[in-house]
Amino acid sequence: MSGQSPQRLRNMKEFSEVTGLSRPTVSKYFHDPASVRPSTRAKIETALKKYDYLPNFLAVNQNRRNPKTVGIIVPHLVDPFYAELVGRIERECIGRGYSAIIQSSHGSRDDEDRAIDMMRALNIGGVILSPLGAASDLGKIEMLAEEVPVLLVDSHVGKRLPAITCDNAQGIGVIVEHLCREGAPPVYIDMPDVNSTATERREAYIAAMEANGRAPVVLGGGPVRWDFEQFGYEVARAQLVNGGFAYPAVLCANDRFAMGVFRAACELGLRIGKDGDFRLAGHDDHPFADFTCPGLTTVAQDVEGLAAGAVDMILDLMTRGETAERLVRLPSRLVLRDSA
Repeated sequence: MSGQSPQRLRNMKEFSEVTGLSRPTVSKYFHDPASVRPSTRAKIETALKKYDYLPNFLAVNQNRRNPKTVGIIVPHLVDPFYAELVGRIERECIGRGYSAIIQSSHGSRDDEDRAIDMMRALNIGGVILSPLGAASDLGKIEMLAEEVPVLLVDSHVGKRLPAITCDNAQGIGVIVEHLCREGAPPVYIDMPDVNSTATERREAYIAAMEANGRAPVVLGGGPVRWDFEQFGYEVARAQLVNGGFAYPAVLCANDRFAMGVFRAACELGLRIGKDGDFRLAGHDDHPFADFTCPGLTTVAQDVEGLAAGAVDMILDLMTRGETAERLVRLPSRLVLRDSA
């Protein structure tokens, strides 16, 4: 009868029965369609159109000798930077015929360990990992790397695993140079010591200030925490109610801290911008950075390049066992808006 729903098949056994083919032959097709004869492939694909059947993805993947699945682990999926990065990596994988399994470590060592254990339990071809850093269990990560190829992205731990990151020294250097050239030098609201990015950006700020003949002023830092907006707010408000910043310009380790500075300034009736009480800049080009008031001057990471480069490198590791470069650093670009 026209419009009737196709018959629902529950498993590969039922599918093989309706096609008249053996389960090993059907399984072989789902592992690699090109591995069966054209006439067999045509019969299976006709049946797939006729019957409502999808093979169990995990079961099929578990039996593959060369699994076409990439695992992705990041500290926080709610962080706009990681959300965009994961989305781009997933699309890059799909475009190259691979699937992605995504996990978040939620800023917690226990959750990062759980995500790593899940990748070890599955038949994963390789893992792209943005490690927590200071909270990471390096031994656990290296154990994973002994079993499957592992590529670190955004930040890195240890010395022997390949990685791709933004060039923090270049990006921070560019924005410090801009702020010094256009007015007062910036104080720096530092990240808590969460990962290598925190260390690299802090060191880059100090070096850039000294290169411009200015004394660096570092605020914040301290123990690991991931509530960056709240942290930026607390640091900024404490400074503003106690006489203000040492310089009337502020550079935040990333744009999420700057969101907290905006709130503190608003509560205290202060204006941000060239003709205001102080200038403000960040790093990363947060999706909301163009919609703050005023728009936030920042440094944009090459997220598209990070994603494409990460997939290039992990596929090299999966297919050839090596990658051309062990540590890739991509340059960032200055984005000028009214806050600075």
